[in-house]
Amino acid sequence: MQSHPGSFFMYAYMNKSVLILVFIMALFACRERSRVNTDVLVAVSLEHGGRTRECLVHVPARIPLSPAPLLIVLHGGGGTAKGVIQLTKSRFNELSDSEGFYAAYPTGLGKSWNILGDNEFGYAGRNNIDDTGFVAALIERLAASYAIDRNRIFATGISNGGFMSYRLACELSGTIRGIAAVAATNPAGQKEHCRPIRPVSVMIINGTEDPIVPYDGGSVTILGVKRGRILSTDDTVAYWAAVDACPETRETRDLPDSDPEDGTRVTRTEIGPCGGARVVLIRITGGGHTWPGGLHYLPTRFIGRTSHDINACDEIWNFFSGLH
Repeated sequence: MQSHPGSFFMYAYMNKSVLILVFIMALFACRERSRVNTDVLVAVSLEHGGRTRECLVHVPARIPLSPAPLLIVLHGGGGTAKGVIQLTKSRFNELSDSEGFYAAYPTGLGKSWNILGDNEFGYAGRNNIDDTGFVAALIERLAASYAIDRNRIFATGISNGGFMSYRLACELSGTIRGIAAVAATNPAGQKEHCRPIRPVSVMIINGTEDPIVPYDGGSVTILGVKRGRILSTDDTVAYWAAVDACPETRETRDLPDSDPEDGTRVTRTEIGPCGGARVVLIRITGGGHTWPGGLHYLPTRFIGRTSHDINACDEIWNFFSGLH
C-alpha cells in the first residue's frame, strides 16, 4: 500500500488523529483497481552521497533498435515510485510501450525532494539531500544499461516532484531537454539560484482551485498549516518565457469539455515561438491538486477536483515528443 501518490508533504507536522484519518482515506483510494504490475518494472539501485537510492524503470515492450528517449517521473511529497504509477494509472508505461521510450520512477529520500527554494520542512530539504546529483547519476546509470538518446531526456512530476522538475531545468539544463510540472509553480527563492546553460522547454499543468498549491501563489497549505512560499502560475510562466527568450505572442484555445460532469474546463496557452524551446500552460479551471485523467486519490474536499477532459500523461508526452 502506497501513501498519497499526489500529496505534498502530507505527513509533515500532522497530529496523530489527522494522520490516521488521512491513512484510512488513502487506503480507500488505492484499492485493487490501482495495483501496480511490478512484473513490468526493473528495480535499479545506486549509491549516491553515501546513501542507497532506488528507482523503478519501465522498459518498452519492444526494445528500440536505436537510442530512445528517457522520461523521469517524480512523485509528490509523501509518495513513492509505485505511488506515482498508481496516480497516473500506469499511462506512462502504456505510452512507453506504444511510443518506445524508457520511463524511470525514482523515489526521494523521506518520500520528498530537495527543491532548493523555500523547502526546509521536507526531509530532503532539511537534510540538504543532493537530489540533482542523484538524478544526474541515475541518468548515467540508465544510459550505461540502455540505449538512451542523450538529446531526448525529459522530467515530469506532481507537487513536490513538480517543484523538483523546475530545479532540474535550472541545474541540469545541459542534460534535461524539457520538463512538465503538474500542480506546481516555482518555489520562492528557487529562481535566484537558477542558471540554465541552454533553453529548456517547460509545460505547466495547474488547477485554478488547488487547495494545496494555490494557482495565484502564496503559501503551500495543508490542512490549514503553511508549508512554504511559491510564485503564482502566471509569474512562473513569465519567468520561463524570459529564460527561453519567448516573445509576447501567445496562442490560447479552449479544449473540448469531454467530461461535463467533472466540474472543470481546460485552456491551453502556448508562448512563442521561443528561442530554441517551448513554453506551454495548461490551465485547469476548477481543477485541484490532482493529476488530470489520473487517480482521484483523496476526497474532493481535501484535494479538489480531478479533470477528465484531458489525460496529463498524453499531453506531456505529446509535448515532449514534439520537441526537435
